[in-house]
Amino acid sequence: MAEDQTMNEKPLFFNYHEFTERFYADLDSPNELKEHDEDHSISITHFPNVYVSRDSVRFADTRIVRVPRRFEARLDAPQFSEILPGSEPAAYTANDEGMNFVPHGVFDGGQVFGYSSVSPLSMYLSQEQFEGIIKPINEKLIKGYKVYTWYNIMDILFGILSMGIWSWLSKYIYPNRTLIDLEDYIKDVNESPLLQEHSIRIISPKRSGYMSLDFEIPRPKLPTNSR
Repeated sequence: MAEDQTMNEKPLFFNYHEFTERFYADLDSPNELKEHDEDHSISITHFPNVYVSRDSVRFADTRIVRVPRRFEARLDAPQFSEILPGSEPAAYTANDEGMNFVPHGVFDGGQVFGYSSVSPLSMYLSQEQFEGIIKPINEKLIKGYKVYTWYNIMDILFGILSMGIWSWLSKYIYPNRTLIDLEDYIKDVNESPLLQEHSIRIISPKRSGYMSLDFEIPRPKLPTNSR
């Protein structure tokens, strides 16, 4: 009976980009790495900014929070999670911290991390604001990846008639307008007061191969009372 119940349970969604780490430094001794027990593992929820040069000021001052794909939603178009990282059904939680990013350990060259799946993105966006940004992106991706459209029919016919030359020329002569609209939308969001105020921006999903939607955020600081 218990086995049948387990078989019928649906898998819970989580941010598969994050991972936990037990070998890290405490805040009051940031240069002394040591082993911690399982209950005090930190969650690695932000990553190096791979979109800029490693020797740049921007690389040192920013981090990347990765929003995962939702493959169970649909497979005919990329879809990104509309749940603020840390709120997923299978996210790691920390008692009394809620959706606050609370540093507990130092890892990865002086970066600070918390016990839960909550990322530093929660310091800048609420669930409502985050969903309001992501939902139009998903809608534009669905429209842009539709198979049976006049654009795709024309693209196939011209490709056949031109013996493949059209496939090379089309991205310059007649690109997919919907995906251009997506890039314009991301540009507009990046220039909005909400993101400008906090010095965060969305990286075009083209640059991640549509495998994640990446937010560039300021590097989280080590709490002053721990130095």
